[in-house]
Amino acid sequence: MSLYLIIQWSFFGFGVYNLIYLLCKHIPYFKNKINLQAIDKAAITTLSIVTILSLLVFIYDWSLIFIHPVQENQNFLSRIDTPYSFGLYTRQLSYIFFSLIFLFKFVRKISLLRLIFGCILMLNFEKIVIFITLIHRDYLPSSWTMYQPFFGALMIDWLIKLILFCSFTTIIYFAQNRKK
Repeated sequence: MSLYLIIQWSFFGFGVYNLIYLLCKHIPYFKNKINLQAIDKAAITTLSIVTILSLLVFIYDWSLIFIHPVQENQNFLSRIDTPYSFGLYTRQLSYIFFSLIFLFKFVRKISLLRLIFGCILMLNFEKIVIFITLIHRDYLPSSWTMYQPFFGALMIDWLIKLILFCSFTTIIYFAQNRKK
């Protein structure tokens, strides 16, 4: 499993965690029983670490493309001036931007902003680019059957990504609250 895949799953896992957090934040039972602020602080710290790793991987990948002039990199560089070139950098830059926005307190306090930015982190930009190219090349609804997720497989996918993010958050939570 590549580092970039783990990073992408962690962003999605934060989006799912964010939905659960917003639900628990507005239910009085969970608000009184669970220390939501400490858990959220650990989740934001995990998101910041994942963002820094994502930024380093992004810089490393793009520096390799421009440093090593092999045929694969030349094919990649030729895609920069195509109509779908936004798909090359939009994913990484939006993950970095929308996760760094959670460092501001007003975003963490306003539930609507938090919901919007968390849902943006849940987007899979590769599938958005595939969808846009499908519409551009063949706009008939009969040809939209390339991707049909099953509900069970979708829920298992969400669960795996949430467990991955929560395991990282648990490690950071216990590291922050360790008694000295």
